[in-house]
Amino acid sequence: MRKLLFIGGVVLGVVWIGSWCAAAEDKHGKETRSLTVQGQGKVYAVPDIATLSVQVSQEGADLDPVLTQVRKQMSKVLEVIKGQGVADKDVQTESFQVHPKYEQDRKGNPHRAGFVVTNRATVKVRDLKKTGKVLASVLNAGATSVDGPNFELDNPAAAEREALAAATKDAQGKARAVAEAAGVQLGAIMTINPQNVSWPVPRRPLVMRAMAMPAAAETEEPLSAGEQTVTAYVTITYAIH
Repeated sequence: MRKLLFIGGVVLGVVWIGSWCAAAEDKHGKETRSLTVQGQGKVYAVPDIATLSVQVSQEGADLDPVLTQVRKQMSKVLEVIKGQGVADKDVQTESFQVHPKYEQDRKGNPHRAGFVVTNRATVKVRDLKKTGKVLASVLNAGATSVDGPNFELDNPAAAEREALAAATKDAQGKARAVAEAAGVQLGAIMTINPQNVSWPVPRRPLVMRAMAMPAAAETEEPLSAGEQTVTAYVTITYAIH
């Protein structure tokens, strides 16, 4: 009996140990180990359009003469813009404003002294070589101020997609390097999180005012579009084993 009890105890012990090992394997199998990396992608793009904001502004005691003057000046400005080869679709009225002008009398009391009329248009120049010439031409034609140019990409989405693709490849390369150094293997991708694409902060635009320039820029202004850097980030989480 003692021998049988001893053997039975050994058998029971083996069964208990085997059950414990099986439970540990099940628990380990359910655990999710992961590796998260962030990739960066940069694209260097040359702007292909320039945007100008052209304004005609006049003031006077009576509204009708001021309106007529602004209308004539802006019509002349738009005529020379189109004469530079700018298409109708690339010229858009940005704002048209009429404001009363107030002055103070000797006692400091405000009273209406006339009106201020402003007509502003946005011009998109697709031939960058003509940007300086267009700027000088509108000043000669009667524009009272010109803001710009802002050099941009006509199709920014293409550069953004290229930057995101580069960021994804960068993240994949980092994941392989980390996994190899850590002695683990990459599994399936669990999550991919593309983050916002960042563009360079626009530089303060050049502001030219015809009132402060008697010659009204008779020659073409030298301008350079330069290059813009588009940066994207992508975060990828891999399962590892």
